[in-house]
Amino acid sequence: MQRDLMPSLMRMHESDDLRMLDSVLLQVLDRGEAPTVKELAATIGRSVSRTSRLVDGLVRRGLAERHEDPADRRARRIHLSDEGAAKLRRIREVRIAGQMALWDRCTEEEREIILRSMEIYAKAARRIRDETDPAG
Repeated sequence: MQRDLMPSLMRMHESDDLRMLDSVLLQVLDRGEAPTVKELAATIGRSVSRTSRLVDGLVRRGLAERHEDPADRRARRIHLSDEGAAKLRRIREVRIAGQMALWDRCTEEEREIILRSMEIYAKAARRIRDETDPAG
């Protein structure tokens, strides 16, 4: 399914030019928690130095911002910028458009099966989140 759908989704959103890890970082920042680089690294399972380089790239592109932590002036918190939030909205819109194109080609019976399957997948995803990221 991904092999068939991804090329058309990529064409729809080629101007965004985000790598997978960039997209993951933006989605984590979209939670509104404003983590430090160290906290962000732990969340995505990458080294602090690698995560710092990724954040640097997002900041350079205007997708994220660093701010001093008012409670600890030594700490820098990472926030999603307005431009980063807009980019995430565009990515979601592209994904939704792709999913709706698939949905429109399904029968009512197939849709019922898909909805039940998605409920099962969502439960499994929550279990994984709870096991690996209790702060989730």
